[in-house]
Amino acid sequence: MSKKEYAPRHAPAFILLFLARKSDYGGSLLASMKREMPHFLGDSAMVYRTLRALEGEGCIESRWDIQDIGQPKRFYVITLKGKERLEEYLRDIKMRQENFQFFINEYQALLQSTPPTEE
Repeated sequence: MSKKEYAPRHAPAFILLFLARKSDYGGSLLASMKREMPHFLGDSAMVYRTLRALEGEGCIESRWDIQDIGQPKRFYVITLKGKERLEEYLRDIKMRQENFQFFINEYQALLQSTPPTEE
């Protein structure tokens, strides 16, 4: 699967996680995710679409920070609803992790029990 075809299913979970650690601007949030996540496959468009969706759902709030120099920046803060949603994502990700571990274990067992095929 190429990066272009990949739509990060848990992008909202990761964005809420980063905002729970520290309120931030969109560009800075994107840079942190790229720097810290082992396999960040999103881009700026995905981050900003997700931020808008989370704000529409009441999971985050934003305000404009207007500085003397440079462009205004939108500052994002997680809300109580966002923290509750983060808990829901934790449960979902743990369940998926168990399913993925099952897949890995079963596939490894299959490889060990199946003789290689000749072509």
